[in-house]
Amino acid sequence: MSTHRKIDLICVVVIVLATLLTIVFMNGEKLGVTVVVDEDQEYHSDSAYFTANDQTADWDTSGATVITLNGDSVSISGNGAYAYDGGVVIRNGGAYILSGELTDGSICVNAYDSSKVWLLFDGVSVTCSDDASFRIDQADKVFLTLADGSENSLASGESYTQEALDDGTDGAIFAHDDLTINGSGSLTVTAAYQHGIVANDDLVITGGKLTVTAPADGIRANDSLRVKDAEISATSGDDGIVVDEAEGYFYAESGTIAVRADDDGIHSAGSAIIAGGEFTINAGDDGIHADGAVTISGGTVTIPQCNEGIEGAAIDVTGGDLTIYPSDDGINANGAVSGTGGISAAETAQTESAEAYLRISGGSVTIINESGRDADGLDSNGNLYIDGGTVRISLNGDGSNSALDYASESGGVCEITGGTVIACGGSSMAEQFSATSTQGSALYTIASAAQAGTELTVTDGSSVLLSWDVPCSFTSAVVSCPQMVLNGTYRITAGSESAEFTLSEISQAVGEAAGGMQRGFGGMGDAQTGLDEMQRGQPFADSETSGSSERPTPPNGESFTPPDGEQMTPPDGEQMTPPDGEQMTPPDGEQMTPPDGEQMTPPTDGAQVEEETAAETQSEEGLFTSVTSETLVFSGIAVLLLIAAILFAVKFKKY
Repeated sequence: MSTHRKIDLICVVVIVLATLLTIVFMNGEKLGVTVVVDEDQEYHSDSAYFTANDQTADWDTSGATVITLNGDSVSISGNGAYAYDGGVVIRNGGAYILSGELTDGSICVNAYDSSKVWLLFDGVSVTCSDDASFRIDQADKVFLTLADGSENSLASGESYTQEALDDGTDGAIFAHDDLTINGSGSLTVTAAYQHGIVANDDLVITGGKLTVTAPADGIRANDSLRVKDAEISATSGDDGIVVDEAEGYFYAESGTIAVRADDDGIHSAGSAIIAGGEFTINAGDDGIHADGAVTISGGTVTIPQCNEGIEGAAIDVTGGDLTIYPSDDGINANGAVSGTGGISAAETAQTESAEAYLRISGGSVTIINESGRDADGLDSNGNLYIDGGTVRISLNGDGSNSALDYASESGGVCEITGGTVIACGGSSMAEQFSATSTQGSALYTIASAAQAGTELTVTDGSSVLLSWDVPCSFTSAVVSCPQMVLNGTYRITAGSESAEFTLSEISQAVGEAAGGMQRGFGGMGDAQTGLDEMQRGQPFADSETSGSSERPTPPNGESFTPPDGEQMTPPDGEQMTPPDGEQMTPPDGEQMTPPDGEQMTPPTDGAQVEEETAAETQSEEGLFTSVTSETLVFSGIAVLLLIAAILFAVKFKKY
């Protein structure tokens, strides 16, 4: 067979048409084509940290497999699970309801690695003497829902089998994959060996009352630990709450968390982010520790007992209410950032721009250290910034401490541009704000120590600008507020001691040491820097007062009664699939109906299982590409190009 004499031209035209067709589809999204979404991914709803299914405890249980625990045996109505070795194994994705007691057994999920499993605990009590009482060997994700009003408990023994140890099992709850706990019931986890709850991937807690007791760590996750709308109480012989991965993070936006730990209260090898919630932390070491960045933007954090209150490589406080009673530093920014997990790109860039810094730009910070003699209030190994918020610091006046401490010896700065500050402590190591500040401040030093409870006030002759009954004795105080402007005249009073001064410098020394050398004037540069803004003579604000210095009382362990639950509804669009292609059959032979009435389909080749989707993101037409006018136009162009190429090739075909 001979070759057509115009074969080169034919090939060129076909290649050009094929290229144009490829370009159309490569740019389909820009041209109006909606991309088909991978059903295997998790959908987020109103939060970047929680999916819709994380927050949905009201899934439909009408077609679920029912598992009843009977001491040393198990009865099962439905498919997808089987009894094994005095416990139960859940072999397939789908919905399961569990109730009853196992005296020495376990609940195990060992499904396909793409399976999503929903478990409803409705009065479950499981004790396992030599392994985790609840474990996840394999699944894509497991949702453990605590039924409304239910009381559930999981406990483990003091030693585990060699098989469990070889598997790395070290918790009363142990998950190799992602685990979400939600609902409105309660769960008590008691570990006699190692940790309470362990997840090797992500652990999400969005509801329920959890009480965890463990000889080592209370709650431990590898990649991330995220909390919302839950009540958590953890008592541990080591750290209370832990995130292991350097790129991981701890995140909380609401709920109540009480920790009593022999070591750190909350410890993250990556970052720690608190956007809300109520925390009460009693710790043998740090209250909150992150090897990376710490960001606090909301919530209430009370740390009645700790060595250092909050420690991280870089620390940002933009909101919230912090009250800390440390024996060492109150808040310490200590070094280079090693992890920024869970933080946005903009926040990461800001965090990595300086190796160590402490910035307070909002919220309220109160630090009271009655006993630490060589301890600081705010301590940064780099720069210290106060841009807003309210800061109250009281350290023992007899010690060689500093209410404000930063790297002045290596060129660091301590700048204030907004907010109100009363920072009291000893005078021998006292530091003041840098001359690069834009808000006026004074370091007041007195000859003899003011006793604990002494009222410190700053007035402008007619109004009280600052006032606080300082809890500890002190010999120095750093004060600042927006009303302190250049050339203004003020009086500072501490009990029977007082001094009147005119603010002639942006950061001024007042009192006994006013004529001598003052620490903390690092980064002076041009002393006029920022002074123009000080000439504004801002109007005086209302007098400020602070709350009582009385030490807060941590939670007393009173029982929690969850709110009345709502009807449980399974996640929309989730297909429940039995193992080995068998049809799942509920009691009495009735046909099981998945959410939204869709037909349940067995897996294909043992691999296709239900996938999690968020119903609110799906249209009535399903999960496929939505068609717009632009889509039709460019699809038509693509088809015409393809037809043209075929016709051209046929015309010049040589038989």
